[in-house]
Amino acid sequence: VAAEVLALPAVPLTASAGYLFGAVQGTGIVLIAATIAAGISFLIGRFLLRGWVESIASESEQFRAIDNAVKREGFKIILLLRLSPIFPFALSNYFYGLTAVDFFPYLAATLLGFAPGTALYVYGGEVASIFHDTQEATTAASAMPFPWYVYAGFLVSGIALAAKVTDIASTALEESGLDRTK
Repeated sequence: VAAEVLALPAVPLTASAGYLFGAVQGTGIVLIAATIAAGISFLIGRFLLRGWVESIASESEQFRAIDNAVKREGFKIILLLRLSPIFPFALSNYFYGLTAVDFFPYLAATLLGFAPGTALYVYGGEVASIFHDTQEATTAASAMPFPWYVYAGFLVSGIALAAKVTDIASTALEESGLDRTK
């Protein structure tokens, strides 16, 4: 939670959750922690650091476009923004605190929007754990219930699915008036 609130890169911690706890439990842990951190950052942006964050955001044409879109369709736009990484997640939490979106729709959209990417990174950590255990095992068959290519196939499929979801979300955002290139 602290790493995300401090805007430190979360990918190593997310993958570590998969390595340590497995894909299902690790995804749950990361989603809860990331959502709590996003909520804290949102509230800090809205109440404690509002002047500082506004001074940064006021210079961004992209932020103004997002704010206008959020005024129209808050939950949907936040969800699409979470699925399509236009802004870095940790920093965007502070900026969303300045928008017109209410706290609980923001939190729900954040949780749902974080889920696909989180599951993918956590699963990558679990795959690394499985391969690490295989290296330490006396026989590969004793450590891996499936052949290596099953794990690799799921990982590649997850990456392809994440890319497709990002493309769909980006297209929807562009149709809402938010252009990734601005």
